[in-house]
Amino acid sequence: LSLSLSLSLSLSLSPTYQPILANKGLSLSHLTCILFQLLMTSYSVHSTVVSRYAHTLVTSILCNPHDEAHEATFDLDLPRVAFISNFTMKSNTLSIHFYFLSRDRESEKFRISTRLAAGTEVTFALAYEELLQRHQGRYQLVVSLRPGQLVRKLNVEITVSERTGIAYVHIPPLRTSRQEGGGSERDAPPSTRIQRGETCVRITFSPTLQDQSAFSRSGIMADFTVHYDVAMEDIIGDVQIYGGYFIHYFAPRGLPPVEKNVVFVIDVSGSMFGTKLQQTKKAMDTILSDMQASDYFNIISFSDKVNIWKAEGSIQATVQNIHSAKNYLSRMESAPQLGTDINAALLAAASVLNHSNQEPGKGRGVGQIPLIMFLTDGEPTAGVTTPSVILSNIRQALGHRVSLFSLAFGDDADFSLLRRLSLENQGEARRIYEDSDAALQLEGFYDEISKPLLADVHLDYLGGLVGASPRAHFPNYFCGSELVVAGKLQPGEQELGIHLAARGHSGQLLVARRSEEATNSSQKAFGCPGKPALSVAHFIRRLWAYVTIGELLEARFQARDTTTRRLLAAKALNLSLQYNFVTPLTSLVVRILGGTEHDMDSKESSVELAKGKQGAPLAKTPLSPRLYSMLTVWEPRGGARYSFSIIM
Repeated sequence: LSLSLSLSLSLSLSPTYQPILANKGLSLSHLTCILFQLLMTSYSVHSTVVSRYAHTLVTSILCNPHDEAHEATFDLDLPRVAFISNFTMKSNTLSIHFYFLSRDRESEKFRISTRLAAGTEVTFALAYEELLQRHQGRYQLVVSLRPGQLVRKLNVEITVSERTGIAYVHIPPLRTSRQEGGGSERDAPPSTRIQRGETCVRITFSPTLQDQSAFSRSGIMADFTVHYDVAMEDIIGDVQIYGGYFIHYFAPRGLPPVEKNVVFVIDVSGSMFGTKLQQTKKAMDTILSDMQASDYFNIISFSDKVNIWKAEGSIQATVQNIHSAKNYLSRMESAPQLGTDINAALLAAASVLNHSNQEPGKGRGVGQIPLIMFLTDGEPTAGVTTPSVILSNIRQALGHRVSLFSLAFGDDADFSLLRRLSLENQGEARRIYEDSDAALQLEGFYDEISKPLLADVHLDYLGGLVGASPRAHFPNYFCGSELVVAGKLQPGEQELGIHLAARGHSGQLLVARRSEEATNSSQKAFGCPGKPALSVAHFIRRLWAYVTIGELLEARFQARDTTTRRLLAAKALNLSLQYNFVTPLTSLVVRILGGTEHDMDSKESSVELAKGKQGAPLAKTPLSPRLYSMLTVWEPRGGARYSFSIIM
């Protein structure tokens, strides 16, 4: 059998590549496993995180050792919040076939394919950027490792630099499924090294072929994850100013939680029948057990009718009341053919909160934070069903006094409507996926909002501008999270003054002030010893653009008139083009670099993704390039679509 495989392999390999593969030290068993596929000679991930802003470059090199052409494919899972900033593909023969992005639970799937001639190789390199968000007291960087085969040179290098210092870092085991919990404190994967300093940590992961085969016969197919948190002693937080731009990270620690009054609004319409309702009940059982005794709560179930558990208003989360609520939930049922009256359910929640606020001794007192946690798996099918009317009714009923958090359970929920409802009412919307861990997803979201520490957070910047305003406002600050403000210094200013005003525990007013010199020389140096000095100004400038584009896109999504939407889109588009970001307003344009139409087959060529206005391909190559293909791909944030051109 061994002799037969060896002979088959020798016959199938291009003579050009037989000595090359031998020099790479690959065993017969390894070569045999690639008999009918291309050989990946290198797969590397380099990620640099500076002040929470991550730039990641993924590079893959594939060679064709066969004596005939084969398809070469580059697959990558991208974080949902990331913007692609560059893509290149280099080969001495070039033939692109297709490219697309699709959506998964927590990532966007990037895929590009090309026909690779015998005895040749291709290099794919994709760069993307993202702001790491703080959840439950830590930041998480996830890089996808899915080469699809054993790789002789597989390397991950991650550098994290934080000015205020790194308080905690942990590398959990490789995660093969999005359903796996992220809280494991087990050992890091084999071949992982961690070098830690005061303001920097360097992490490398270089698994051998043996390490990879121990994971799977087809190599590693998993996520490499880094968890970390920063030191933060000042109540104002960390303010960094470079080159006329500033970033403010606000995440105070050690504050007592503010009491909350939360109304759980649960869809029990026909589509929730069965597993989804059982998972919701399971999650609610855990959520109720974790409530603080000083909190108040109520439960509303709805289909085409609305049922309020305690019609007189919210009640305190005592042991007895929690037990009573669990009994009520256990009897909650759904039935086929029941509709979904979203408008009536949310109006009932607003009424409960208003009623609790008006009756002394019953529910919300001074300083309590009112929240609605709204879960549905469908569209409005009963009562008021026109989205614009629902939005208007709920906006008026809540009056910018209540934070509405919407959970879209499954693919049939009207996520666009839920997102608008939440954004217009001081909250956010989140998708809950129909997986076996749906209950854990629900519990995890509640954990993020379970401990409000501050309300009505006002941040004023004397000498600075956040968009067109010198101030920023956040309805709440929750334990374990972080508020991020990106702005510019006003012309000629040499100092930035920061003024904080917020409402804390028992309604107490929290006030703090600080000033920062607006010169690069005044900023504390940080980074890894022995490494080249960080270009922090470069990262801060790109981070400002990343945050600003996100805010403009969100404002555009919320805008109610066409003129405002167009103005916001134009601003976001200009920034996207200026900073080379692929966003919902730009297109990916693949173009040939170098060579001519005459000598393209004989000279090494490369392809990169350029960025242009949506639907309008960017620059052509100098020698009358021809349009090869125009495709429409994926549905990014806000429901827009990307398109891109392959120009040759």
